[in-house]
Amino acid sequence: MPASLITFLQNNKNCLRADLFTILLPTGQTLTATSGPWDITVPVNTPGWGGPTTTFYSVQNGKWSRGSVTSEASFNLTSSSMSLTLAPQVGTAYPGLSIGMLSAAANGLFDAATVLVYTAYMPIGQYGTVSAGIETKFFGTITKVTEITRVLVEFECSDPFFLLNLKVPQRLLQTNCPWSFGDGNCNPPGGAAAHTQTFTAGSGSNQWVLNPTAVPGNLAVAEYYAQGPVKCLTGQNAGLSQMVKFHNTTVPILQMMNKWLLPVNPGDTFSVLAGCDKSFPTCTNKFNNAIHYAGMPFIPIPTTAF
Repeated sequence: MPASLITFLQNNKNCLRADLFTILLPTGQTLTATSGPWDITVPVNTPGWGGPTTTFYSVQNGKWSRGSVTSEASFNLTSSSMSLTLAPQVGTAYPGLSIGMLSAAANGLFDAATVLVYTAYMPIGQYGTVSAGIETKFFGTITKVTEITRVLVEFECSDPFFLLNLKVPQRLLQTNCPWSFGDGNCNPPGGAAAHTQTFTAGSGSNQWVLNPTAVPGNLAVAEYYAQGPVKCLTGQNAGLSQMVKFHNTTVPILQMMNKWLLPVNPGDTFSVLAGCDKSFPTCTNKFNNAIHYAGMPFIPIPTTAF
């Protein structure tokens, strides 16, 4: 809480208050909303605010509200949680897509979204005046959907301490490589960009099958992109990703493991990353990246080890 806001609250025992929500969605879109009755715009130089001038919408993205936020000073690293509720109006669409908010929540499009909650304090009769500053209330991640009905959805949000709830040890003795292909640990020659191909969906493409209009580069190599992630760049599914189940070059297609959420139309563009089964032969022969292989292909089976 900035010093100017502390001074304001000391001198104004009665004031207006509204929560401000910034939600960073997994599709790359940013959703802003307020619990107040009207929109609130926070200017760039507002005390306690480090972002650009931003408008928090009262109706456009549905009605958002939060539960209590608690904190404690102790040596216990238990994660704190907060409930977050969305009650969208009829026709409120998920940012960047044509699907409704409740349907998006049911399909996991809010999973692992980053949530920031602020509180704006305003003088009586001056709704929207946030020059005194804003207070940061909560920072965390949507960890699960606790309830979803025909009119609202309730999320549970946890602060970053929930990341400590990991199994130890994280690294296990196993044959397959634990890295994700193309990440900083894998670091294949040329990086992930050298193994990524952008293409345009042609006729015959649908929610299960993508038929590229052309097959440049490794799209012409059978099964090169099998088990690889494909991301929609433009079209109704922009920002969403799926996994490639089958990559055929006789009739150039990429078959999905699960169908796309929304219809795929010719002209939609996609990018696909090479697939990796995390085995040592694939790492060596397909990517020439044995130096970064972190699996243990020569570990004996348990009966031999004993």
